Amino acid sequence: MKKNIVLFIFLLLSAIGLEYETQAYTTGSMSGTSYGIVGLSALLALLYIIPALLLIRQLGKKWQTPALSLGVALLGGLFISGWTSGLANTYIHEWVSTSFPNTLLSDLENAIAAPLVEEPLKLLAVAFAVYLVPVKKLKSFLMLGITAGMGFQISEDFSYILSDLPEGFSFTISGILGRITGGIASHWLYTALTTLGLALMLRYAKTQKNYFRVGLFYFLAAFVLHFFWNSPLTAIETDIPIIVPAMTALAVFIFYQAYRKAHKIDQEELEVE
Repeated sequence: MKKNIVLFIFLLLSAIGLEYETQAYTTGSMSGTSYGIVGLSALLALLYIIPALLLIRQLGKKWQTPALSLGVALLGGLFISGWTSGLANTYIHEWVSTSFPNTLLSDLENAIAAPLVEEPLKLLAVAFAVYLVPVKKLKSFLMLGITAGMGFQISEDFSYILSDLPEGFSFTISGILGRITGGIASHWLYTALTTLGLALMLRYAKTQKNYFRVGLFYFLAAFVLHFFWNSPLTAIETDIPIIVPAMTALAVFIFYQAYRKAHKIDQEELEVE
């Protein structure tokens, strides 16, 4: 009975998200030019979205993660985490703009609010997937985090396309191209770290404190990486790009270490069995 209730809640939130995310395109309120820009931007986004989803499918098979669980995580990230975090971020922005204008908090609002809002809501998509189609291996948890984060990333890409439209063709196209290059180490990676970190903490809180501390590190690392990516640091320009590439390299390095840790622990537990 509980699982049916959770399934209904998941379907309801997803249906709301589908309507919310697509209403701008289905009402006919945009001009023909705007639809053309959206279409071209979407095609550009698909250049990374399709390969990413195919890779997720292949890794899911290799890491023995149920396809249905991956599907729930993807839909949750795409149609639940996206619109709920979007609304939350909007309300926070309005509150900060009204209550703390021209302050350090207003300057750092996006860097602070985005991780605190988006990371837990992306984990909600993972929670639905784990509850409805349970997994045990840590690499499967990592895979679900990647998938939910990718769903959210796709949702956010299309929301940025819409928000950039008023600025014209060049700004919108350059924006989606920037999202594509920035997607190398973005939401898929953050959610993978928070998911694995939380799984380690919950599994080893009472048995192996070392693994618990490792999980806490990965969990917090996602928030810190997200904070710095949204901070004013990324706006600093240098002759040779340094700051953003350094952030990307650090994020990918931490993710690689997280994968190695998940693989090592899975192998240890398999040998014990």
